[in-house]
Amino acid sequence: MTHIRAIMILALLVCLNWSPGSLAQQELTTLTTARGYRLHIFSELRPLEINRIHSWQLLLTDANGVAVNEPDIGISGGMPDHDHGMPTLPRITRTLDNGRLLLQGVRFHMPGNWQLLFEIKTTDGNDSAEFNFTL
Repeated sequence: MTHIRAIMILALLVCLNWSPGSLAQQELTTLTTARGYRLHIFSELRPLEINRIHSWQLLLTDANGVAVNEPDIGISGGMPDHDHGMPTLPRITRTLDNGRLLLQGVRFHMPGNWQLLFEIKTTDGNDSAEFNFTL
């Protein structure tokens, strides 16, 4: 791994507040815009690499930390500075244990500023969440 690539990955991990350790410790979290749900993302690829397809696990919880039952989550995103979307179409493929969802097909094809947008539908209504980071 080149020094520049190692520095870029380290910068991403710092930006996302990730630390070395188990998958549970490598969590990215944000609040949704309308209902104050918390969206947790767990990357199955550590460290993140450019041009490698990988999966994430998602967990949507309410203000009390209880998993929201069967949310419908759509994912989009891209590089706002370059005015293009993602090179793949990540999607939820199944529900896992403890209310987690498996998101497959995630790939970042170049370094730079990335944005991930999550459109969330629950029995309580619609919501959204956004992650911005640099890879």
